[in-house]
Parts: sequence; C-alpha cells; structure tokens
Amino acid sequence: VKVFVGRLPRDITEDDFSALMGSQLGLVETILLKDKATGRGKGCGFAKFATIDQALGCVEAMNGAVTVSDTLGPLQVSVASGEAAKHGVPQETMATGQAKLFVGGLPKGADLAAVTDELNAVFSGYGEVTEVYVMKDKNGGCKGAAFVKMASTASANAAMQALHEQHTVTNGVSALEVKFAAARADNGPQAQPPQMFQQPAAHGAGGGMGLWPEAHHVPAKYGVPQQTMATSQAKLFVGGLPRGEDLAVVTDELSALFSGYGEVTEVFVMKDKSGGSKGAAFVKMASTAS
Repeated sequence: VKVFVGRLPRDITEDDFSALMGSQLGLVETILLKDKATGRGKGCGFAKFATIDQALGCVEAMNGAVTVSDTLGPLQVSVASGEAAKHGVPQETMATGQAKLFVGGLPKGADLAAVTDELNAVFSGYGEVTEVYVMKDKNGGCKGAAFVKMASTASANAAMQALHEQHTVTNGVSALEVKFAAARADNGPQAQPPQMFQQPAAHGAGGGMGLWPEAHHVPAKYGVPQQTMATSQAKLFVGGLPRGEDLAVVTDELSALFSGYGEVTEVFVMKDKSGGSKGAAFVKMASTAS
C-alpha cells in the first residue's frame, strides 16, 4: 500500500528519506520523486507498506506531526491516490484523517439515547469516537442504522474489521453491518462557464492557474466567481502539468503543493487516451482566501 509524503526538502537524499520512514512498522520500500531534467528531488515521495493498517498507522503517526524543514512546515502524509478505493476507504477520509462509518443492523424502534450510548461504548474500544448519529423513524425511535465518526482512519478501519458481521448490539436481530460511509454525491454536472480568469503561472514553466467560475455572473470588481463567493469554496484550473505522467503522482504532488496555502478538498487531473496526465487539472480549495 503506497503512502504519499509531501513537504520534503528538495535536497533530501534517497538514503535520508529511507531513514526518515524507517521507523514505521511494515515499511517495504521508499521512492523519492525526482525531476527528470535536473535530478533534484521534487519535494515529495512514496513509502510502500505491507498492509493497509500499517499504511494508515504511518499516516496517523506522521501527518502534521513530523517536520523535516522548518521553512516547509510539518510533513503532509496520506494514503496515495488510487490506493484508498482499492482497499474500500474513501479518498476524502484519507485527506482529513477522520473517518465516518455507516452502521446497520441496529434494532428498529429502540430508544435513540440507548443506541447512541451503546455505539459510543462499542466503537470507543478501537479509538476516539467524535460523533454518533442514529437515524430516527417517524415515531422518534431508531430507524435501524447510524453513522459513527472516528478521529482517525486507522481506528475506523480497526473497528470495521472487528465488528462487521461479528458483533450484535442489545436487542439486535442480526450482526452489525459496518463500512466506510460513501461520500455525498454531487447534485449532477454543472454547466460549463463561458470563460476562465487566467492568472500568471506560479509554479512550473508554461503553466497557468485561475479561478474557474461555477456561475455565469462574475463580480468584475474582484474577478471571483459569484458562486465561489457564496459557498466560500473555490475551484482552480491548473495548467502546465507534465503530459503522460502517472495520474496518482500528479494528484498527490498537486495536493501537497496547494495544501501549503489551505485545505484542499479535491484534486481532479484530466487524463489522456492512454490514462496519463493530459497536462491540466482542477484543484478545489475549502476557502476563496486560500
């Protein structure tokens, strides 16, 4: 299972990177990404682990907690793009560190407070529980399902492995169904806007970045999409990316680069007919200011 490591100094050596990751249980291999033209490091790399649990343990131990360069700040460590889906874990879960689990097989009509307390107690055995939400029926009782949010992906994965189809709560008629909650679907495709506001390239030769309007009316005074102003989120177009490059590598590098300016909620790299990078991407950030 590959783990992405960002915010590395560009002059870090392969031996130094290997030593940095060497203390993590289950490490199989380290790969330092280098610029093909100069041979210098790109400021990021990958670490391969034997199991998903060991990869998640590395993320939990190192993300935002280990600093190699005071200038760059704490390392950004996350399960690599594509690996999450392969192991049934939502990618956005990997990015935030927290994880939401869907729990089915609860007794229908049961008292909400009683079910909430029992779920809290059961799941707390595997890590910190930050929220329990029990769905209620028309009569105010349990609808038979709930969501449990845990402070770390590793804890959520451990709970899922131990409880799914193996544990029955009080008055339950079947064993619990425990799985990672699916991400909310978008409200359908958005209309293509008539124009894009280009800004000078800030990273990489020939590149370009700009706010991508998600509504047709754009406040001319600020050059910021109206919908972006309303939602506070913003989508950026990024051009000048290497064509044909592996999508996961480009995705992770963009995530690391833009995370230095604020929370990144989504990275979408356009792909060519061969499945590689088409040379452009969209990066969605949590705030317009970022």
